[in-house]
Amino acid sequence: MWIVASDFDRTLAHERDSFVISEALSKKINEFARLHSFFVVTGREEKYMRLLAPNLKPTGWVLENGALLILNQRKIINAPEDWFVTRRKISEELTRLNVSHSLGEVIIYVNSWRSSVSFPEARIERNREDVMILPKGVDKGTGFLRALKELNLRGKVVAVGDAENDEALFRVADVKVAVGNAVPFIMSKADLVMEKEDGEGVEELLDLIISGRFPYPKV
Repeated sequence: MWIVASDFDRTLAHERDSFVISEALSKKINEFARLHSFFVVTGREEKYMRLLAPNLKPTGWVLENGALLILNQRKIINAPEDWFVTRRKISEELTRLNVSHSLGEVIIYVNSWRSSVSFPEARIERNREDVMILPKGVDKGTGFLRALKELNLRGKVVAVGDAENDEALFRVADVKVAVGNAVPFIMSKADLVMEKEDGEGVEELLDLIISGRFPYPKV
C-alpha cells in the first residue's frame, strides 16, 4: 500500500486561490484514499482546514506541524503533559517583547518574525517568513509517524512538500517529492521534482501512482 503524506499551503493549494483546495483535487485525493492512504500534514489549525478544504476526506490530518492529530474524528494532542504551562510562559515572554503572536490548539504562531530569541524549553521552526513554536521533539515527521502508529498502518511512504518545514516529513519517507514551486532547499532534498506546481503537481503524482507508472522506491 502507498501512503502519501502531503503539505497543504503551496503544495495542495495555491496562494492565488487564497489557499482553497480545488474540488477536482479534493475528489482525486478522496478516491486515492479509498485505495491507499493519504494524510494532510500541515502547520495549519483545524479551524482553517475546515474552511480551506471543506470536502477533503483524507485518511488523517496531522495539523499544527505535527502537534495535533485528527484520525477517524478522534483528536490527539501530540505534546508533553506540561507543554501548556510552558506555552503560557513563552506567550507571556513574547507579549513582554511586544511580539505579535497567536495560539493554536497546541502551538504558537508568529508571523514574519526575524528575531534571534530562542526558548530552551521549546523548538522554533521556520516556514518561509513565518515561525512556529512547538514542543521539543514535535515536528511534521514525528506527528505523521504517530498517526501511522495510532492507525496501525504500514506501507511505502511518499512525502510531498514545498518549504523548509517539510524536511522533517522528508526524513521519515521512502520517497521525497517536491512540487514545481518548492524552495530550492526542498528541491535539493527530493527524489522527484514534479513539473507542475502546487495541487497540479500533486495530481500529477497521484496519477503516476494509480497508473502504476511511479518508478520509486528504487532498490
